[in-house]
Amino acid sequence: MNETNGRIGCFFNTLLLFMPAWMVFSAPEARAQLAQQYFPTELPGYSGDATGNVSLREIVQHKHTGIPVGAYILKPTASQQIGYRTSILGVPHTSSASLITSAGLGVNSNWSRHAVGASMSVTNQAYPSLSAANYTDWSAAAGGMLNLRRDTLSLGYSHSLKHLSATDLGNFGVGYPVPYSTDDVRMSYHKNWTRFALIPTASYDNFSFGQSQGALPAASRNMGALSHQLEMQVLQGRFEISKGNALIAVLRGAEAQFTPHAGQLSSDYVSGSGFVGVDLRADPVLQYRLLAGGETRRFTRGGGSPVTTPTAEAQVLWMPDKLNTLTFSGQRGLFDPTSPFSRNQVMSSAQIRWDRELRRDLFFHGSTAYARTDSRSSIEGTRSRQQNQINFMAGLDWQFTRDVKLTLNYSHTSSYTKHGVPAILNNGFSHATFTNNSIIFGVAFAR
Repeated sequence: MNETNGRIGCFFNTLLLFMPAWMVFSAPEARAQLAQQYFPTELPGYSGDATGNVSLREIVQHKHTGIPVGAYILKPTASQQIGYRTSILGVPHTSSASLITSAGLGVNSNWSRHAVGASMSVTNQAYPSLSAANYTDWSAAAGGMLNLRRDTLSLGYSHSLKHLSATDLGNFGVGYPVPYSTDDVRMSYHKNWTRFALIPTASYDNFSFGQSQGALPAASRNMGALSHQLEMQVLQGRFEISKGNALIAVLRGAEAQFTPHAGQLSSDYVSGSGFVGVDLRADPVLQYRLLAGGETRRFTRGGGSPVTTPTAEAQVLWMPDKLNTLTFSGQRGLFDPTSPFSRNQVMSSAQIRWDRELRRDLFFHGSTAYARTDSRSSIEGTRSRQQNQINFMAGLDWQFTRDVKLTLNYSHTSSYTKHGVPAILNNGFSHATFTNNSIIFGVAFAR
């Protein structure tokens, strides 16, 4: 769901915590959620039959082998998309054609034991009728993994420049795209026994936000108050109860320091959380991933009452036959703010997705989703701001040749907002209600 693209809280990029370097640095950026964090593919117990999943089978059938260069494999990618969007800034009269150009290059070692990898990617978004909303994202990452017999030690670093969008869930007060950069360093150790695995992880993230630009009144918005540093420690345990089925427990602690901003409460905090769950993937027809727990956050500067909320994620895959997969997923979690008018955000979402293989080289994907954020105000005495979004998406993927794929996607988003800081509702942006439609045709190359 496109609104999750703006999530940058303490779950941001945490998929890197638990994936081996050769997977992390050859794959697109992961939109971290609890199920993605705590159900890593390389741990004992995660060996259930997943080939029945239509989306995964699309990847497996058309797997790109890359270009061998000595003991390494190069994986170039490129794509061009063209389409139309009706509400780029979340307000009327901001429609335009859309041109998206992307390119990337990854390199992975092809060693039998240890692994190193690196990647670079760039994406340019252009709106011919609204050039002030144009932006370019890019990222670079490198990492390695040491195989210590049954155990592994991983170290990774990534840097990226991205942009917040006005139509992303929770990004109220945002008009034109807001640039922000991230630096992420993390280390993890996987201690594996026969049926049990223990994984301690430590990470450091630095988020730096800039200022939006645009021709409309109040378009230039300084988002420096969102800049912060985040240290996180995670301890995960996983026990294989049978082949393809496992129990999981997770403890996590985090501390964040935000850049002070005049007239607003500081969002500095310390937090602790715990989760337990199951990963039942042995059945080839019905598979479950369930994780539940809670998180508490205490503000260490600026006062304010602590925030405590239940946190959970569930994913159910139903594969009635080889041609169809239905995925039911839901999530609730506590995130760092993506608006300078919020101290933190609680997000809840639910989605139903249908994937169907129409023929060996043609796949259909469709989904409907609902999401909500409750954003605690950074201005004392102001009510929390609630935003609700409903999303529908349908698309076709045609694997034209081994290296070339054609895509066609349509998406619709309806958003409704209430409460919050009145001043930000009078600047022409982030209206209480907006509707966005987009249709995109794309050509992608991967080797």
